[in-house]
Amino acid sequence: MMNTTDLPEEAWLAALMSLPEVGPARLRILLSEGSAHDAWERLVSGAKIGCSRVSPSLVTTWRRAARGFDVGERWTAMSSLGITCSGITSSDYPARLVADREPPAAIFQMGAKQSGPSVAIIGTRTCSSYGQRCAFSLAAGLAEAGVHVVSGLAIGIDSAAHEGALSVAGAGPIGVVGSGLDVIYPKQNKRLWHRVSERGVLLSETPPGVRPARWRFPARNRLIAALADLVVVVESHDKGGSLSTVDEAQLRDIDVAAVPGPIYSDASVGTNKLIRDGAALVANIDDVLGLISHRTGAVAPDSLEVSPVQSALPFDETVVLD
Repeated sequence: MMNTTDLPEEAWLAALMSLPEVGPARLRILLSEGSAHDAWERLVSGAKIGCSRVSPSLVTTWRRAARGFDVGERWTAMSSLGITCSGITSSDYPARLVADREPPAAIFQMGAKQSGPSVAIIGTRTCSSYGQRCAFSLAAGLAEAGVHVVSGLAIGIDSAAHEGALSVAGAGPIGVVGSGLDVIYPKQNKRLWHRVSERGVLLSETPPGVRPARWRFPARNRLIAALADLVVVVESHDKGGSLSTVDEAQLRDIDVAAVPGPIYSDASVGTNKLIRDGAALVANIDDVLGLISHRTGAVAPDSLEVSPVQSALPFDETVVLD
């Protein structure tokens, strides 16, 4: 058994995050009086927890769970699976999340750290073949241009986007999931899950061993938005879940674009409304590269012919000249 005095603060954070019904808000409450180790010790010892916003019955549940939880054993098991845990002050913590309005106290990762421009490609699980083709081709073009594709590894548009990013030699994909990194969900994406972790990185706010719950997916969506320079919605129903990612992007002043769809397709009602309400229309890869270039100056559409005069101008001025 590992000596718990040798454990890093991230081990105690991971333990707290593994407690029943502990999400970002409740974790902040637990950490409000000190370190993660201190919070854990208070739970195990039965000391008073200053959590007026948490019911006594839930605190009792946490105490019972903490007393039966071997933090050292769980930390060792996580490491053996190739999963790392980074606190917000760690050099391995994703830089884009550090300054976010709601950063995770810790993030779990499997794969290689990714940096550079990134675009989130999201959409409905019940997508059409048209939506699948759009997501695949846009993601392939972005990866080939050196742009990381961020998505949620759900079936439908997410899967098509990751498959597209993996179909070319280019920037690694970033998968953000709502379960522990050792709990593959949905199960039919097992092979895709592993391919994303081998070529890019999988990220989760959820500790290993924890199964997905409905409330974890809106929380996951804020991370997808925060990790992107641009959010592209390929297909969405009128009340589609991907629209929560759009809301999170808008809260962060991250641009949103959408792919237009047939007016008689239920899967395009949400995206067509986004365009009507001001989201940029995306019809091809150059549209996306132009939008991300305008925001970051990092990528220019290869299809633009650059004259000697243009090459001497900043990219924003080149767009105007074009």
